[in-house]
Amino acid sequence: MIVKSRLRWVGHVHRIDDHRLPKIVMYSELSSGYREKGAPRKRYKDSLKRTLSACDIDVQGWSDLATDRSAWRCRIQEATTKFEEERITAANNKRLRRDNPTQTPTPHPCRHCSRICRARIGLISHERACRQRHGQPP
Repeated sequence: MIVKSRLRWVGHVHRIDDHRLPKIVMYSELSSGYREKGAPRKRYKDSLKRTLSACDIDVQGWSDLATDRSAWRCRIQEATTKFEEERITAANNKRLRRDNPTQTPTPHPCRHCSRICRARIGLISHERACRQRHGQPP
């Protein structure tokens, strides 16, 4: 729903008059100046490009398509339906891989009590507790 609403809104803003504030803000650039360390802040334009790419809409030519309202809405409907199907398929595949792993986990036996831990980090935590229990130094 959010993707569909975002694309509908951006098409609407593209079609409105140039002097209207939403269009001015969407197409404007920030003046350069002092910037904090780290990565640049995300702009609406960046998230729009990511949304268009995820929905398989041409990032360069979306504005030409958005000029025709009916064609834009039809394209949005097709794109968001396909996006949702792919998202559901990816989630189901991820769930299947998690529930049915192809590789059996490597067992990690404790050196103190021979307990088998499935994950290495679990073994580290367990051995720390074993050492404290048995009075050995860490």
